[in-house]
Amino acid sequence: MSSSVGRNSLIMASGTAASRVTGQIRTILLAWALGTTGYAANAYQAGSMIPQVIYTLVSGGIFNAVLVPQIVRTLKAKDAETKLNRLITLAITMLLAVTILMALCTPLLTRLYVNGGPETMALATSFTLWCMPQIFFYGLYTVIGQILAAKDHFTAYAWSSVGANIISCIGFGTFIALFGRATEHPLDFWTADKIALTAGTWTLGVAFQALVLFIPLTKIGLKYRPQFGLRGIGLRSMGPVAAWSVGIVVIDQLANIVITRTSTNAPMLAQQQFGINPLDVAGNASYQNAYTIYMLPYSLIAVSLATAIFPKISRAIADHNIAEARTDLSQAMRNMGVIMCYFSVALVVMPVPIILALLPSVSVREAILMAGPLVTLGVGLPFASAYLIIQRTFYAFEDGKSPFIFMLFAMGIQAVGVIIGAKLLPPTEWTTMIGTVGAISYILPIPILYVMLRKRFENNIDGPRIAISYLKSIGAAAAAMLIGVMARDSVYQLVGAQIGAVDGHMNWIQAVVCAALLTIVTFIVYAGMLRLLRSEEFDEAIVLLSSRIPGLRKPTSPNDRLEQGDAENGE
Repeated sequence: MSSSVGRNSLIMASGTAASRVTGQIRTILLAWALGTTGYAANAYQAGSMIPQVIYTLVSGGIFNAVLVPQIVRTLKAKDAETKLNRLITLAITMLLAVTILMALCTPLLTRLYVNGGPETMALATSFTLWCMPQIFFYGLYTVIGQILAAKDHFTAYAWSSVGANIISCIGFGTFIALFGRATEHPLDFWTADKIALTAGTWTLGVAFQALVLFIPLTKIGLKYRPQFGLRGIGLRSMGPVAAWSVGIVVIDQLANIVITRTSTNAPMLAQQQFGINPLDVAGNASYQNAYTIYMLPYSLIAVSLATAIFPKISRAIADHNIAEARTDLSQAMRNMGVIMCYFSVALVVMPVPIILALLPSVSVREAILMAGPLVTLGVGLPFASAYLIIQRTFYAFEDGKSPFIFMLFAMGIQAVGVIIGAKLLPPTEWTTMIGTVGAISYILPIPILYVMLRKRFENNIDGPRIAISYLKSIGAAAAAMLIGVMARDSVYQLVGAQIGAVDGHMNWIQAVVCAALLTIVTFIVYAGMLRLLRSEEFDEAIVLLSSRIPGLRKPTSPNDRLEQGDAENGE
């Protein structure tokens, strides 16, 4: 991996890590204030999710699909600033129109995504309306951030979300200080001031995340001025890719509607069919909190690496240097596989300790409800991460059709699988079933994706090398999972904890110790198996890690000394 990609990946990863730490604090406060079960928690998760998925549906796919390749081309033009100003102005105009339209349609959207009782529906509508301005600010963040990324300025782009999380944490902290935990409060408890402290401050944070990026934008020499006009900004070449991208997110959101309606309805249906307390049934909030934890390694590693490698692959393809693009893709895929397979091990072996360590405000009972979907989602983590890099590579070729075909298969599997699963399984198992179907949907269509990608690289994408690397990582992960599961109960007993089928006892310290001990055990097995299988990617990861830690590796050649000096100077 080149020094620029490595440096940019490190910047993105560090910013994402800080974002995830502060985001996890926000999640802890959210779980403390609203809980992870009950109508208020389910309503907030749905209400805060709808603007995000609508943004993805209407504009997110377009921006991610076409923006970076187009910016790379635009930056080479003589009148680059004029064209970029037009691109930004067009994006702002589109986002404003979409945001206003979606705000007017809030009640309809809530009925579309949420399937729950009257209290859940009413509160979800209120939360959704307060969160709707996020559509505009998420889009603005994407546009400005991708311009900065194309100019190799990643720091503010990577770190601005930390400010958003801090602002939201202030809102939740204030709510807890004033009103305590609101898990079982009636609907009339939720007045405008309380909704503002939860959903309103989150929207304020997202606004900060976007607007602060205008500061580094001026520092790279681009002073934004509203400039209308469509001529010369590449709309003709962007059109087909954008259309396929919209198709992708339409399919994705159709599947998401099925998933959200199923998970929000599970607690109420379990109460009607079996007389079970809805607070004892995993619903949308349990699934979304599990999904948030699943997203930690995905966003920290997969998104950071994909964001850093995307401009480089785009430049190589724009210069018709297919060999360089192939090398970058192969190395990124193989390194991704080694890392993400171990995170799968962690999520499968120790879900409850991880949940309790990251969310100390939830009970053991709530953690067990979240563990089912977390384990099943974790199985598909390496494949979902690989798809992200492959998708961006297709976009670099201005090919939106191939990712659409893959997503058609994947989301079709999800939607059909969830519908069938809901017919065959009781509501108490629905969130685990949703996670299982999600993992399967990214695994089964892999051969289709391989064939389509291979054609783009002149029938050579270094396939055998990538496949062997993944097989080694999966084999090592399977061994680590087996040993980890066998050792888990002994570790629980060692620290004095106990986890049963529906409840148990484990405090935060015990959870952290369990997670640490099981991490040591599973990593030793995983690393040992990769060494035994002679995984060159694992060796590269160790060398990269040692070169980043002062004192672990001394320069052995003039080139080593030069690289180390560049690294120390931030070059």
